[in-house]
Parts: sequence; structure tokens; C-alpha cells
Amino acid sequence: MTSKVFFMRITDDDEDKDNAAKLNKLFDKSDFINNLEEDDKIAIKTHFGERGNNTYLNPAFSRKIVDILEPANVKAFLTDTNTLYHHYRTNSVDHLETANRHGYTYSVLNAPVIIADGLNGNNEVEVEIDQDLFKKVKIAGDIYESDGLIVLSHFKGHCMCGFGGAIKNLAMGCASRNGKKDQHKLVKPIISKVRCLACKVCEQMCPEEAITVTSHAIIDSTKCIGCNDCIDVCPAHIIKLNRLNSDEFCKALAEYALGSIINKKFNKVVYINFLTNITPDCDCNNFEQNKMIDDIGILLSYDPVAIDKASYDLVNRQEHGLDSLFDSDYVSGEDKFKRLYRNIDSTIQLKEAEKLRLGTQDYELIEVM
Repeated sequence: MTSKVFFMRITDDDEDKDNAAKLNKLFDKSDFINNLEEDDKIAIKTHFGERGNNTYLNPAFSRKIVDILEPANVKAFLTDTNTLYHHYRTNSVDHLETANRHGYTYSVLNAPVIIADGLNGNNEVEVEIDQDLFKKVKIAGDIYESDGLIVLSHFKGHCMCGFGGAIKNLAMGCASRNGKKDQHKLVKPIISKVRCLACKVCEQMCPEEAITVTSHAIIDSTKCIGCNDCIDVCPAHIIKLNRLNSDEFCKALAEYALGSIINKKFNKVVYINFLTNITPDCDCNNFEQNKMIDDIGILLSYDPVAIDKASYDLVNRQEHGLDSLFDSDYVSGEDKFKRLYRNIDSTIQLKEAEKLRLGTQDYELIEVM
């Protein structure tokens, strides 16, 4: 069965410069508002961006959605979950302060901001899914308790799964800290022993005391949670992501995505992918990134697999504004994510999610004018 994906273009010569206003037309086409009941608690799941990052979604998009929901008399709130790594979104105090700095305030949004897994990421619900990798998954309590979800995803590259969109936003974005550990433990970092300086910086930084240093650093895989803090602090840059298990990581994403919406009515969950400021890696990075290509548009669908597949296809067809990353031997129309991360098959997350009946890769792209 084919899923509908609604699409509005964003171009440099677009007469409608108010890109947030495009959401009105997309929601009109989806009829989502009529699926809601008065006093439904609707979580608008977004990503507030790490400090130092500047390509996170503009809060004006979230405000527009809050305004669109107003006639339905629902209780809308903006939300995200705490991170596993230790920057400025690892607990709710720092996370809310970061959101505030990035414009996600009540005065801008006209809705509260709630960190869905609590102060230290321990507000969780164990959800039974009975799948290959996980029998149960750990979902942020306030996302589980919500009556509906609007999943706002900044579509971009990702160093462990090729690209991140709606599926990853459901999987990692809706998981508690323990849930993130479940997924990240599949891709624990590796160390080049030959080049290690034995400086002990990683040992001192590790929150789980999983690293010991003698003549070189050694990671105890039974203790490592895969937060990857050690990668950031290594002065010799010899601790690397373990991409050997990227296929299994993508499968884990699909299973966690299933768990995040398993208790929701299908017509009360809608996905919006923003193909703007499309960068090589995710907004968890605490530094600026160049755009890979020119902006493309905004997509909306009830199907997370279809919207990610449509986004993936649109990015690979976009030839305008190519970054210098694609200068050497680039072939028009080639898989841009494969070029960025040659050892990762980013389509596995789509295939695994499809197997779990989260959606279909067969979609009808409906352009909204």
C-alpha cells in the first residue's frame, strides 16, 4: 500500500518567504486537526540543538504548529529528551537553558517546554515490543503518556546511520537515557593503541570508569555505555566511532521507533521533515556545519518510513548548492549519504522499519502549491 507524503518546496526565488506559513497548507491537506479530541495532550517532539550548533530548527516552525493546534483546544507542549553524552543537554536544567538560548521560550512558542524523561533522564516507561534485539524498550515517560505526537525532524546526515530523520527522532529522540544506552552500546568506540599518548584524559572523562590507561588506553566493553565523550576529549584524535555494527544500530533504531508509538492511535501521530540547512551530521554536534546542498522543502506524512524515504530521495536528486564535499569524482544523483559515510548503508533503517510495519517505502509525493 502506498503512503501519501505532502511536500512544499523552499527555493531562493520562492515568493512565499514565510516558510513557517507553509505548515498551514500542509496541515490542511493532512486533516490532522480533525483527528484530535479536546484536552488531548499533544507532544511536539523536536530537537533544541546543542550549544554551538546553529542549524537546529527555527522555533518559529514550532510556534506556527502551536497556533495551528489552538482551534482544537488541545494541550500542546514542546519536548525532547536528555542526551547520553555530557554537553549541555544531559540533564533538564542545562537542557532547558539551552532551549531558552535557542529561542524555545514560552513567549516565542505560547506553549510550555517539557523535558520528557525528567531531571536526569530517569522518567521512563518500559514498553514491551518482543523483537529480535529488544524484548522491551525504555521510552521517555511524558512522551509515552501523551495522547498524540507531532514529530518535527531536521533531516540531515548522521555518522552512525547515514541520515537522521523521523525514524531516528522516534528511536533515539523518544528514548530515556537508559534507552539511549541500549542503542549506543551497539556502536561503542574503539581506540588505536599504537597512536595512543597514554595521557589519561579519556580515563578522567569517562562517566562510567570504563577506561583504564597503562601503556595505552583500554575500554572495558562491559562498562562502556557508548556516550562517546572520550572521542570528543582525545587530544590525539585516535578514539573513533565503531561503524562496524552500523547495520545492527539501524535495526535498533527501527525497534525503538516502534516502541515509541506503539501505544498511540495512528491518526494522532504525524511526521514533518524539514529539508533545510541539510548538514553532514546531526544537531547534537557543538559546532557549526556547512550545508551540503541548497534547501529543498518541508514534508508531512502519517508514515515515518515513507517520509524518510521521500526525504532521502529528494536529497539525492538535489544538485544545487553542492558543498565542496562532493567536488571529487561526484556523479550526479549518487547517494550523498553513502559518499559521506562509505561504510554505512543508510537504507537499512528504512528496510528494518518496514519489516516492523512502521510504514512503507512506497510513497506518493504530493506537491502542495
